[in-house]
Amino acid sequence: MINISRRNMLALMGGTLAAPYIIPSKARASTAVEPGVFKMSIQPWIGYGMWYVAQEKGIFAANGLEGVEFVPFTDDAANLAILASGEIQGTNSGTQNVLQHLQESPDYRIVLIEDYSTTADAIVGPQSVKSIADLKGKSIAFEEGSTSHILIADALKRAGLTLSDINWVKTPAAQAAAAVLSGSTDAMVTYEPYISTALKANPDLKRIYTAAENPGLISDAFVVTQHTLKERPGQLRAMLKSWGDAVAAYNQNPSECQAIIAKGVGSDPSELGTTFEGVHYYTLEENKALLAGEFASKTFPAVNAVSLELGLISKGFDAKDVIDMAPLSSL
Repeated sequence: MINISRRNMLALMGGTLAAPYIIPSKARASTAVEPGVFKMSIQPWIGYGMWYVAQEKGIFAANGLEGVEFVPFTDDAANLAILASGEIQGTNSGTQNVLQHLQESPDYRIVLIEDYSTTADAIVGPQSVKSIADLKGKSIAFEEGSTSHILIADALKRAGLTLSDINWVKTPAAQAAAAVLSGSTDAMVTYEPYISTALKANPDLKRIYTAAENPGLISDAFVVTQHTLKERPGQLRAMLKSWGDAVAAYNQNPSECQAIIAKGVGSDPSELGTTFEGVHYYTLEENKALLAGEFASKTFPAVNAVSLELGLISKGFDAKDVIDMAPLSSL
């Protein structure tokens, strides 16, 4: 399994494509798509799976894109440096990370909600832990500023506890499983495929608490710069169209697409089992309703509040200043 964390990708740029996805000729927008390769940073999280599907099945090319380059990053903090370089056009981030990006620069805009997690983000520990309250005084491995940070804070708050009630071992998401499996920590907070890897390695482990307890709290967005919005509108439209086409392909043949996604995140499909049941991929039509509705009015403000409370950001942001629906509305 690739040892890099979320929510080499460049290798997906070559090789033989899976059965290509063919879109009707009237849907092609090659003449409207600017030349050049669209670069985006990405972690091996299954929630970003539609990009792997689009790459492998030729959907990007079918929508007129010259090429799409996946730029891998090892942890959420590293992505800030990649974004600051100005060498990429977009990124894939947990909603709380979008807020951190905005704190560094007001240049970023959410143009698509990719997924929300239910059981694919979780607190994992031994069978002896019956509730979140039992974690008091325990050592827990998770990554600072990540979706895991948000999840554990939410779980503790619901149990009447805070982060000061646990022994926090700051650990990248990709290494959290190793920490709990080695016995150096009592529990961990991470996401798939690392959860399944740990559960398979040690049957005594279980999901103690999952993102399903607070639907929408753990969500991911496709984020672009304002420069991309202005200078590459055709490419951006083609990227969004490709996500929608990939979701359609996934719904038509989930087993084939799950195998592609498993390869993309560096896992064997057999390791993931029912993992995909813990993630919902949003269609473009769902996005149109979500970005103008519940995400803007409920999810974004909730994540904003938690991020402020945890000190991940020093000031709040309004959804209306962060979401740009123009590219999506054009489809």
